[in-house]
Order: sequence, then C-alpha cells, then structure tokens
Amino acid sequence: MSYKLLGEGVLVLRDSYDEFPEVDSIAFDCDGTLIDASNSYYLATRLTTCIILKELYGFECKLGRDFDKTVKFLEMLGGFNNDWNKAAVMMQAIFLHLDDVKARKNKLEQIEIESYLEQVSDQESSPQIIKDALAWMKKTISENLGKFVTREDLEKILDEEAEKRGRLNQLRELREKLGPITRYGEGMLTTLYDEIYLGEQGVKAKYGRKPRYVSWNGAIEREKVLISGDTLRELQQLIPKGLVIITGRGRWEVEKTLGRLIDYFNLDASIFVADQREEREKPDPLLLIECARRMKSEKILYVGDSAEDLIMVKSAVEKGLDALFAGVLTNENALGFFVEKKAEAIMEDVNNLPRLFKREEALWKPF
Repeated sequence: MSYKLLGEGVLVLRDSYDEFPEVDSIAFDCDGTLIDASNSYYLATRLTTCIILKELYGFECKLGRDFDKTVKFLEMLGGFNNDWNKAAVMMQAIFLHLDDVKARKNKLEQIEIESYLEQVSDQESSPQIIKDALAWMKKTISENLGKFVTREDLEKILDEEAEKRGRLNQLRELREKLGPITRYGEGMLTTLYDEIYLGEQGVKAKYGRKPRYVSWNGAIEREKVLISGDTLRELQQLIPKGLVIITGRGRWEVEKTLGRLIDYFNLDASIFVADQREEREKPDPLLLIECARRMKSEKILYVGDSAEDLIMVKSAVEKGLDALFAGVLTNENALGFFVEKKAEAIMEDVNNLPRLFKREEALWKPF
C-alpha cells in the first residue's frame, strides 16, 4: 500500500487516485474540518467538568490542554461524535480517582461562570490526581484502539475499575446526578454543557428558553472558520452536484459560525444530527447514504477529521454506496488511524482539498 504525494500536505491512496475526478458531490464534517472547535467544544467540556465536580462535590481542579489531548485521543475510538458523551466519560474518569470526596448537594444552582474560567486556562491540569486520571484514560483508550467503542462501553470499563476501588455505588450515583445524556433540558450535564457552549442568546434562539444555570456569551463565540471562501468557490466549480454538510451539530450553530460561507452548501440536502428526532448519529452509514440520495450523487466524497467519520464512510461502502473519504489532520492522533484504515486521501489543511480533483504533475512516494 502506498500513497501519492500531491505537493506538500496532501496524500492520496495510489489505487484511488484516478477516482477523485469522478466525484460529483462532497459532504463535510464540521468540527475540525470546517470549523476550529478547540476553543469552544473543548472549553465547554473542561468547564462542565470543573463546575460539576466543584459544585456537587467540593473538588476544585484545573484542567488544561493536556485534558484536551486526552479528549482528542478519545475521539479515535469512533463512538464519540457527541460531545456530551465525551464530557460524561471524562468526568467519571476523574471522579473515579477522587477517593475522599463526598456529595455536598444533588443539583446545580445559578453559576457565575467567570469564576471558573481561570480553572480552565492552564496548559497543564492539576492537582496530580487529575494527571493520574488522564493517564488512566489514555491507557484505557490505547487498549481499545481499533475497536468501535461507545460511552456505554467505556462506562462498563469504568464500572469494573470502580468495583476494584470499592466506589461502584458512588460512580453510579454520579451518573444519576448527571441525568440522561439525551437532550437539552432533560439532564444536568446536557443542560449545563449547552448553556456554556451556546450562551444565553444561543439557548434562546435554539431552544426558546432562558438558561437554567449559566448566563454568558457562550464558548461558540470563540470558534474560528478553517475553510476559506476561495476554497469553497473553487470546489463549487469543480464538483457538479455541489457541497453539503453532515454534522453532529444543529443547523443554528453551523450558520452562527460559518456566517455567509453557509451559502456555498446545499442546506436542504445537509444533515444536522442535533436537530433530528431519530437516535442516529455518526458513524451510522445511513446518514451518508441519505445525504447521497438527496444529492442524487453517483460518487460522493466525505471530508472529516476523526475515527467516526472514516468508519461511517467505510460502512456506507459496504452497504453499496460509491463513496471516498478524505481525512484532515486537525486531530494529532488521526494520521496512523487513517493510514491503517486506508483513507483514500489525507491532508494537513482542508484548503488543499481542490488539489485532489486536478490532474497536476505529482510525485510518487511510498508511505
């Protein structure tokens, strides 16, 4: 197996090189592909974890970029497209290592979030017990790489570890407090998380409610767009049936951050998982199959940055869809996974995507 190097920063699987000019539509993942969510979703995960542990258990901690790196590693298990699930397992892993904490209360009240921002600004997490928890998570993830692992799967592993430590009942009590990981308003974690991420105006716009716990401008304001208007214009000219989005986000959040760039996408054919009532999310291949049907696509390319993106495409191909995958290396753990699973293309920057569809002189190089 070898890859073709199309200039700096773009690799194409040799056997797939001639297929890219046949692509008639492109579907994009959002986080890590179209949008840099490192200062929004990851920040919301850190804040949610800090707040619940402090408010309910009196445990004060600092969570830094090493925490984010563990979350990014978690994303390579394929079953963590939903950020609520990431927050839930990270919080449980930390809680498991807190031997002396006891519940002070069972529910949250109004939170002054500004007082927590300093606790999530450090490069390194503290105290040492947090580092121990992160190391345990990394080890657990490493042992399960290559498998498809969900929150429920990891919670079974957490239960086994909690039983060894004599803390199984306490861990289950924490889960009860967090509430169902289903929708905004139905559980403590999901409600707090969305209020931190969306902000007061976002909660009102998306859910038609006033926030229950947090009133501020929202982590979403810190997002940056990764793809340029020039790239999207060029792709529109190259791809006959156009561009769409398949994302775990809701449409409101996507439009909020992309702004006028949203006009380059066929929104009627796009799929915004958070807005759907069905319990379906990536890597369910039916998402890509349905999108291709809406586009009347004969060969579709999906562009994403994590394990569930590639798994979705490979599963859709097994069901008969003519589809390719292009991986963007915004997750530092993704390269090895993409190579092992034979991603048809791998690139450092999403703005290099048009290069896949041009027959320019290229250099063969084994990989």
